[in-house]
Amino acid sequence: MSSLTVHIDDVLKSQTQRKIKKEGVTLTFVITQALKAYNEGQLKFGLINQDDEITATFDITTKAGKRYCLEDFKSLCN
Repeated sequence: MSSLTVHIDDVLKSQTQRKIKKEGVTLTFVITQALKAYNEGQLKFGLINQDDEITATFDITTKAGKRYCLEDFKSLCN
């Protein structure tokens, strides 16, 4: 495993850390899963029109939602 230095606005980082702590995950987990999804073509960045359909969302505020999210991301690795 290697390390990565990312410069993030302190306010954004603090807000994110508070939110993910409540949801039971870590900042490292969120970043790692986002990178995996991006590499697999499952996460894309760009501008979207408000009429565009969002194809996947994850509710990780519940145990079942967290489990589903983890299973879905694990399937990306296979």
